[in-house]
Amino acid sequence: MKLDTRKIEKLLSRPTCRLACDAAALIFFILVILLPTVFLFAFVALRWDEVVFFVFSNPVSGDIRWWRMLNAIAISFEVAAIATAIDLAVGLPIALILARYEFRGKEILDSLVDLPLGVPSAALGLSLYLFWGTSDGLNLLTRGFWLIVLTHVTFTFPYIVRSSVGVIEGVDRTYEHAARTLGAPSFTTFRTVTAPLSKAGLIAGSILAFTRSLGETGATLVVAGLVETAPLAVVSMHQRRLIGPAAFLSMLLVLLALGLLAVIKVVSEKVGIPIKRVWPGLERKLSGRKPRIARDIASLSFFGLMILIPSCFSISCTVNHWDSVFYEVFLAPDEKWKVLVDSLVTSFEVAAIATAINLIFGLAMAIVIVRRPWRRFCSVLDTITDMPLVIPTAALGFSVYLFWGPRGLGLVNTGFWLIVLTHVAFTYPYVVRTLVAALKGLDPSLEHAARTLGAPPFMAFRTVVLPLISTSMLAASILAFTRSLSETGATIVVMGTARTVPVLVVMWSEAVGYARYAAAFASVLLILVCYGLLLALRYVAKR
Repeated sequence: MKLDTRKIEKLLSRPTCRLACDAAALIFFILVILLPTVFLFAFVALRWDEVVFFVFSNPVSGDIRWWRMLNAIAISFEVAAIATAIDLAVGLPIALILARYEFRGKEILDSLVDLPLGVPSAALGLSLYLFWGTSDGLNLLTRGFWLIVLTHVTFTFPYIVRSSVGVIEGVDRTYEHAARTLGAPSFTTFRTVTAPLSKAGLIAGSILAFTRSLGETGATLVVAGLVETAPLAVVSMHQRRLIGPAAFLSMLLVLLALGLLAVIKVVSEKVGIPIKRVWPGLERKLSGRKPRIARDIASLSFFGLMILIPSCFSISCTVNHWDSVFYEVFLAPDEKWKVLVDSLVTSFEVAAIATAINLIFGLAMAIVIVRRPWRRFCSVLDTITDMPLVIPTAALGFSVYLFWGPRGLGLVNTGFWLIVLTHVAFTYPYVVRTLVAALKGLDPSLEHAARTLGAPPFMAFRTVVLPLISTSMLAASILAFTRSLSETGATIVVMGTARTVPVLVVMWSEAVGYARYAAAFASVLLILVCYGLLLALRYVAKR
């Protein structure tokens, strides 16, 4: 019997079907994204006696855990602040080069800036450790605070550059030409015209870099040594079964992240970038050709020597020690290659399932945010969907573990499916944000034309809207997939006996002997896959 697709599409175009889709999107968001974080607060309140006993008034340790928590939070904020400041100092000149200059090799530089985004953080941490801290590289730094800072500068750098390039390219250059015509040198023009007009993008990039640094776990685990950041403290307490203290610290991190986001938003609206005072002599000297060339050379040299080469050093290390790598991976008695294959399969399965789920429910949520008439509610919803971006993933993973695991609903045990739920939670905003932008940029007259010609709403959506946003859907899929492949901290909290490749890299990098060469080999595999996907995304974006 032949299916009448037109009747089916008319059925799916009914208001009841539309309401059912909206309800499914909202229920999914509440259940999978919102409730685990809310449950974290409820869990701490219900277990407050346990928190007080272990954190504030333990008979043996007293309040030492409380002070360790505060110290870990302070280190996290200090690292994030230093890394963001360095990113701004070096990233802004490179953003200006990409936005304002035309030169041979610009596309290559533009793609290389994104390289740290395509390197999973655990692999990136191992690569930097091999470069800075071992005899295979420069052997200048030991594991500790400054190696953490360098690592965080490396993976947060692209956020500053990419957000700055976009807003600087969008600045109307007639304002800059007017300032130059009135006698302002180029440095003064940038400070008083270009920077204020680019303020939103600069602040957005700074927030992304700061919060990304604040929540990073995988790379930090590899390079931290005895230094403990807040996400590492959550992982450590969870592994020692100190569930109450781990939940309490996770709650503090959620509160701090959300509070920081709110403060920055308020400050960014009220505080301007330019300083009214002008120093004509100094600024004219800084605008000269030689200072400008020196600035560009210094920025590009920093990028090449401190970010690009260290990020790829695991590839060089793998090639130079191929005999040791081959033995450790394929010939050693513990058969690491079997574990690596299993971990690769797990990583790809988790990323594929999480991406598919988010595409379905993320598209439904994007439609609710953009297309539904409840403006105030949709505006709040639009803001809340970004929440997983600012919450440290270790804290987010712990909240998912509490909510779905035996201490909460008891529906999912640690292992594969709890990893999937966790990865769905932190990749969800990448899909929703991309699709919201695509739907907002769509010309509504095209869909209206299809409706005028007699197409029911579902047919108009399927034949007009979906093809027009297909590129954005592919971009959202690649972003979510690569982000899932690279996650370590949240996975460690919920993995049970399952292993993903980033977790394997951390385990092998901490093992004694030559296991770090096997970790380097696993890192190279991840780098090739993730960066290849990002290059595909760039190609799609250009198309």
